[in-house]
Amino acid sequence: MPKQNHSARHEQEGRGDALEAYLLEHTPGLRDHDAAQHRAFLQIEDDAYGRYPDPTPDDIAAAEAAEAALPARKRTEVQLRRSFVLLAVHLPSEVRRSRKRFVQRHQRAWNRANPTPLTWEVERTLTAAFMNADGR
Repeated sequence: MPKQNHSARHEQEGRGDALEAYLLEHTPGLRDHDAAQHRAFLQIEDDAYGRYPDPTPDDIAAAEAAEAALPARKRTEVQLRRSFVLLAVHLPSEVRRSRKRFVQRHQRAWNRANPTPLTWEVERTLTAAFMNADGR
C-alpha cells in the first residue's frame, strides 16, 4: 500500500510541475516577471545581510559590557524585556528577526509595485484548460 501512496504523490508532483510549465507558457510576461522577482528578492536579501549583519563575538561582548555598566534597576528592566535571555542568545535572534522583517517588508513592496500577470482569474481559466487537455 505505501507504494501506491508514493506513486500517487509522485504523479501529483509531476502534474503540478506540468501545470506550472503550462502556466508559464500560456501567460504572457509571467516568465519575465518571475525572473525579475527572483533577481529583486536576491538583492533584497543581500541588502538585508548588509544592513543587519550577524553580531560578532566582539559585538556581543560590547553589548554585555554596556549592559553591565547600567545601574542595577535599568539592567534588570532591560533583562526583563528580553525575559532574562542571555545577550549572546538574544542578539543573534534579534538580528535574524530584524533581517526577516526587512526582507518581508521589501518583498511585499516589490510585489505591490510589480503585480503578477497571472491573476487568479487567468490561473483558474488556464488550470481548467490544462485539466481538460490532460483528460482529468
